[in-house]
Amino acid sequence: MPKTHRVSPFDDPSRLIERDLTALAREGKIPVAYGVDSVVGEIEALLSQGGKHPHLVGDLGVGKTALVQEIARRVIDGRAPRALSSWRIVEVALSSISSRATNEKQSNELLEALLDSLAEPKGSHTLVFLRDLELVGGNLFASVLLSSLRAGNHRFLLESDAATANALRSTTPALAEHIHVLHVEEPSEDAMRLLLSRVSHDLETESLRVDESAGTMALRLTTKFLLAQRHPRKSVELLREAAAQVTALAGRFVGGDEVMRRFCEATRLPKLLVDDRVPLDLAALEKHFADRILGQQDAVSAVLRSVALLKAGLNDPRRPLGVFLFAGPTGVGKTHLAKLLAEYLFGSADRMVRVNMSDYPDDGDETVLFGSPWGHGRDARRGELTRLLDGKAFAVLLLDEFEKAGKSCHDRFLQLFDEGKFINALGETVPCSNVLIAATSNAGAEVYREPPLGFSPDRSAEELLAEVERRISALFRPELLNRFDAVCHFHPLGRVEIRKIALREVGRVLERDGIRARSLDVDIEPDVIDVLVEKGYSPIFGARYLQREIEKTLTSALAVEITRQPLPPGTHVRVLARGHGRVAALADPATGVTPTEPVVMPTVGAEVAHRRRDARGLVDDAMKLGARAADITRAAELEALSARRTEMLAETQAPTFWDDPPRAAATLRAYRALDAQVAELAKLGACCAAALHRARGALTDPSVLVAAARAVELAAREVQLAEARVATGTLATVDEVLVEITGSGSDAPQREWVDTLVRMYLGWAERRGYEASAIAESHDPHCVVLRVSGPGVYGFLAAERGTHRRTTDRRAPSTDPGTDAARIAASVRVHRADGEGPALLGIVAQPVKRKAGAFVPRIASSALARSESTGHVLRLEGSGDPDDLRDVAARLLAGRGQSLDESRRYHTGRAALVEDPRTGERTPRVKDVLRGEIDSFIAAWIARMLGDRIDPANSSKSDRF
Repeated sequence: MPKTHRVSPFDDPSRLIERDLTALAREGKIPVAYGVDSVVGEIEALLSQGGKHPHLVGDLGVGKTALVQEIARRVIDGRAPRALSSWRIVEVALSSISSRATNEKQSNELLEALLDSLAEPKGSHTLVFLRDLELVGGNLFASVLLSSLRAGNHRFLLESDAATANALRSTTPALAEHIHVLHVEEPSEDAMRLLLSRVSHDLETESLRVDESAGTMALRLTTKFLLAQRHPRKSVELLREAAAQVTALAGRFVGGDEVMRRFCEATRLPKLLVDDRVPLDLAALEKHFADRILGQQDAVSAVLRSVALLKAGLNDPRRPLGVFLFAGPTGVGKTHLAKLLAEYLFGSADRMVRVNMSDYPDDGDETVLFGSPWGHGRDARRGELTRLLDGKAFAVLLLDEFEKAGKSCHDRFLQLFDEGKFINALGETVPCSNVLIAATSNAGAEVYREPPLGFSPDRSAEELLAEVERRISALFRPELLNRFDAVCHFHPLGRVEIRKIALREVGRVLERDGIRARSLDVDIEPDVIDVLVEKGYSPIFGARYLQREIEKTLTSALAVEITRQPLPPGTHVRVLARGHGRVAALADPATGVTPTEPVVMPTVGAEVAHRRRDARGLVDDAMKLGARAADITRAAELEALSARRTEMLAETQAPTFWDDPPRAAATLRAYRALDAQVAELAKLGACCAAALHRARGALTDPSVLVAAARAVELAAREVQLAEARVATGTLATVDEVLVEITGSGSDAPQREWVDTLVRMYLGWAERRGYEASAIAESHDPHCVVLRVSGPGVYGFLAAERGTHRRTTDRRAPSTDPGTDAARIAASVRVHRADGEGPALLGIVAQPVKRKAGAFVPRIASSALARSESTGHVLRLEGSGDPDDLRDVAARLLAGRGQSLDESRRYHTGRAALVEDPRTGERTPRVKDVLRGEIDSFIAAWIARMLGDRIDPANSSKSDRF
C-alpha cells in the first residue's frame, strides 16, 4: 500500500498565515474599532511614508490588534490613504511557526519561506502583522527578520508588550534601527463609556435590544474586579459574551442584570460581592465564620473587614485584595480560615493556592518561587509561583510557615505585597491584585506555653499578646511587617472551644462511609465527649491533637466493634467511657427513658402523621429518608449527570465557545437544565444528610432535639416533593412559569397585599435556588407578573392557583362582603412561559420612555390586549421589549379561564394562622409563610392530587411514615 504523502509547510508556506485580515474585512467579519482615529492615522502615515516599521507597544487588552484590524477595514472600505489602498494585510504568529518546526534552524527556514512567498508576484504589496515577538532573540527568527527589514521587501507592523520591546532593544539592538515604537495606552473612563455605547448599538438586532445599562455594568464590574486586565478588551468582551448568551437562550433584552449574570458565571464570584443591591450583613457574616473558626473572633473580624472593602469598592486597586499575617499556635484554625475565605469569596476551596514556605529556607531559594534567570527551560525561568497562579485570576494565596523562609525570599515578596504583582525571571509581570494573601506563622506561639518566671503571677492576655508582637517584630523586618494589612493573632483554644470542636468532629466520624454504608445507629454517651476533651486538650497543639485523639480513641473503638462480627443494618451501637480514659463500643440496644419531640411527617395522600420521636427515632426516620433520596438520585443517575455537567461547563469556558452560535446556544440551554437538575438532586441529598447529622447530634446533646426534629420534617417534605415529581414523570424537567398576582381592587391595602404575596413567592424561589423576578405590572386593579424558572416549578406552583385571602378575624366568614377577609384578597394564576405561546390577535405593544415601576425596577415597554372571546382587557407595563411583553400578555389572556377557588387563608390577628381549605394543611407561623416557607402547603396539595397514583403497597413496603 503506498505511503500517504504528508503535506509540509514548505510545500505551501501560505499555510503559516494565521489570518488574512483584508479577506476577513471583505467578508464583514471584523468589528469596528471606535475612538482610534488619531492612532490609526499615525500608523497609516508611517506605513505610507516607508522607512521605519510601526511597532505597537502596550499591555495585553488595550486594543493593539484592533488597530490593525481597523486599518484592514479601511483598506477594504476605500478609506485608507492611496499608498495603502491595494495592500493585503496578513497576520503571522511566530509561536505557530515555531510549533511546526523541530529546531531553530527549521523555524528560521519556515519564516524565510513564508516571507519569500508573500513577496510574489513582483509588485504586490503585503503588510505583515507580526505577533509573539518575545520569541525573537539569539538565533531564533532574529536574523531572518533583520535581513527582511534591511532588504525592504516587506512592510511590517509589529505588536508586543513593553517588556518584550525593551528586551528586543537590549538583545537585538540592530532591530531597533528599523522600528518606530508607538505606545498604545488604555482608554480613559469617558472614552470607554462612549466606546461601549457604540458597541452596544452594533450588537443590537431586530430581535435583540441592548440597554445602555449593559455597557455601564460591564465597565463597572471589569474596572472594579478585573484589575489585572485592561480596557477596552475586558469590558467589550464581557458585553459581547452577555449579548451572545442572551441570544443563545432566545432572549431579547440585554441589560445590567444580564451582564452581571454572565460576569458571575465567568468569575464564580458570589452575587453578594458583585451586586450593590444585595446588602452585606457583616455581623451575620462574622457569625458565619466564627461558628466555623471557634475562639478566634478578633482574627475573623480583621479579615472580614477586607471583604467589606471589596464589596464597597474601597479597596486599593494597586494592591492585593488583602495581605494578612496569621500568627498563633498550630492547630487553631489559621489554614482553615484561608480555606473558608476561598470558598466564600471565590466559590470553591480549590481557589486556595498553598505554598509551604519551609521548603525555601536558604538564600537563593527565592529563584525557585520567582524564577531563575539562568534556569534551563521556560518553566524554570517563570518560577513555581507563576505556575501555581496561572489561570487563577481570583484566589487565596496561603504562604504556610512564612517565618521559615529565607530572608531573601521575604524580600522578593515585598513587591507582591505592596504592588499586587511581581516580575518573574522571564520578564513576565504576574498580576495578583485579585488575590487575597495570608501568610501563616507560629512566631511567638512559644509564649503561650512558657511558665511565668519565679513567683510572678500568670500574665494577662494583654501581656501575652504584647510579648507575641515583640517576638514577631524581632523575627520579621519592619519593612515586611508594614506591608501586612493586619497581623491577625490566633489564640490557644480553651476547653470550651475544644469541646465544641469535639462535638463537631465526632459528628463527622458518624458520617463516614463505614457507618453510613452499614446504616448503623451509633449512640455516643456524653461521658465519651468528656474523655475526648480531657485527653485531647492541648493549648500547644490545638485541634490537631484533639483530632488525633479522636482517631486513636473513638474511631478505633468503633472499628473494633464493627469488624468483630457482621452487624445488620440499623444495629444500635453504644459508645461509652469505661474509666481510666478508655472508650468502648458495644453493639447493644439501648434502654431507658429518653426525651422526645413531636414531629409532623407527610404520608401518602393529604394526611399527615403526628408522632413523638426521641433522638434514636429521629435517626431511624432520617436514615429511611436518606435511603429514599438515594433511590431517587440513583434512578436519576446523579454521578453521570454531574460528570456531564463538568464537561459542559468546561466547554462553555473555552475561548472558541461563541464562535459557533447555534452550537453554543444548544450547549448553554442543555447546561442550564442539567445544572438545575443536578443542584436539585444534590440539595435533596444534602437535606437528608443534614437531618441525619442533626439527629445523631441529638444522641449526645439532647438540647438539639428540637432542631433535629425540624430538620427531619424538612427532609421529609423534600423527599415527598421529589417522589411526587418522579410519580408525575417531571424529575428531569426544568420549567419556566409566569405567576400572575392580581388584587381584588386598586386601593392601598390591596396593593400592600399584592406586594406581600410578591415577596412571598420571590422568597420561596430564593430558598429553593430558583431564578425569579418581577417582569410586568398593571394597575386598577393592582397586578404583578413574576417569571420563575427551576426544576419542577410548574408542578409546585400549580398548588398556588386560586384566591389568597387575608383577615384579622378568624370568626368572620370569608364570604361576608363586610369583612376584611372578603375585601383584602388576591388571585394567583400560573401560566407556562416556555414553549410556543398562544397566537392571539388584538395585542398592541410598544416601547415607552424608561421609568421606575411600582413593582418592576425599570419599565421599558407597554402592551394593550383584548380577548375577543371573553372580552377581557389587559394593560401591562414591563421590563422587556415589546415582543416579550406581547408574549406575556397573550399567555395571561389565554389563562383567564383558570379556576379561582379559595386556596389559602391568612389570619393575621390574635389567633394567627395560615390554612389551606382544600387540604386542611395549617400552621400558626404566618410570618414564616409570608417569607416564602410554603413548601408544606405545596407538599400537601401535591400529595392529595396524586392520590392513588402513588402505590400504597409500595409505600408501606418502604415504611413511608
